[in-house]
Amino acid sequence: MSAQLDVAARGTRSSARIPLRARLRSASVWIVAAFVILITVIALVLLTGDDESEEPLHYDSTARTGTKALVETLRDHDVDVTTTEDQEQARTAAARPDTTLLIPANSAALSHGDIAGLQYALRTHGNRLVLVDPGATVTEFTDRITVNDNLSPLADPDATSLPACDSPIARSAGAVTTGDVEYAETRKGTNGITACYPFAGPGVDETDGAEVSPGSARGQLLTDSRGSVPLTVLGNRDWVTNEHIDEEGNASLVLSQLSETQNLVVYHPTFDDSGQQQSPPSPIDFVPGWFLAGVLWLIPCVLVLLLVIGRRFGPLALERLPVVVPAVETVHGRAALSSRSHDRDGALHTLRTSALLRIAKRLSLRPDARTPDIIARIATTTGVDPGHLHHVFVSASARTDAELTELVHQLTQIESEIP
Repeated sequence: MSAQLDVAARGTRSSARIPLRARLRSASVWIVAAFVILITVIALVLLTGDDESEEPLHYDSTARTGTKALVETLRDHDVDVTTTEDQEQARTAAARPDTTLLIPANSAALSHGDIAGLQYALRTHGNRLVLVDPGATVTEFTDRITVNDNLSPLADPDATSLPACDSPIARSAGAVTTGDVEYAETRKGTNGITACYPFAGPGVDETDGAEVSPGSARGQLLTDSRGSVPLTVLGNRDWVTNEHIDEEGNASLVLSQLSETQNLVVYHPTFDDSGQQQSPPSPIDFVPGWFLAGVLWLIPCVLVLLLVIGRRFGPLALERLPVVVPAVETVHGRAALSSRSHDRDGALHTLRTSALLRIAKRLSLRPDARTPDIIARIATTTGVDPGHLHHVFVSASARTDAELTELVHQLTQIESEIP
């Protein structure tokens, strides 16, 4: 059989309809391939999804509460950033000259011995320690700073805080967002402590009888230059999170504080088995180690299988062009498309245009005659009201099939009155 006859035979309406079972059998290769690819994608997601931590203030977390943006921004500004969860590695890195040690969270996981070891490493070269909102555990690091407890319980601080201190970094950063905890010097008049960003707003009054004396240096940013190690307390964790670091002067304040030295060590302590927190096992922990290698090897095998089984054998059937399509088929095809798409206005426009062209020809008008001229000639010839003709041929719209049928009937009636 020739190529032309083959196309003609396959293109006729009398060709046999392929049963559903045969279609499924021919598509089985693609179904299996899609299933294998889906399983592969799921496995890869599980294998790679555990790399990023979701712990609050973690240096690898891109969640709203993470600090990934802070770490990467510091690296972009030529700060040598070391990130670790290992205490020994943090202690070794903190002993390098010109280094700042940042502990963004979980300071409660450190024992007195752990803190003493980190401070000893920092004192080797006079390095700095920065804590992010440590809360009551700040007293484990120093006896010169504590949580301010002399504020009225009815205090409602403003949403933003002003520096209110002489620190050049704070003055350059300007206003920052307000946190939940304020820190203060343990004893009033302690030398070497600078307090910035105190709470301000309705009800922010100091009370007597508290551990912190009224009038003590207080704020959300405290720096102590005369302690056992230079210490900075960033009292609001929102200043360093991915979600809020770009608000107000948060980024300017934090980046300036952490880029004072060439090296920065971000140490994120973790709770051990006897600690307060335990992360649940991940589903990937139960996947054998050889599974990833098998999945990676399976991908090229599946691609080769698809190329071998899915390719078509033999030349394609050709058909001579151009193909002559009878006019009646074109009309029926456009009518079917209009019916399926409910394009009544489009169908009405086509019928109006055809009727006007036929009427213009009967009235011996020029081929380029405009619609108003044709309507005026129709009114003169038939005596029909020009307003009615304009409604039928131009302005009327068909919202339903019944309205379309009525307008077509009127078009036919007007056309039949043309001699």
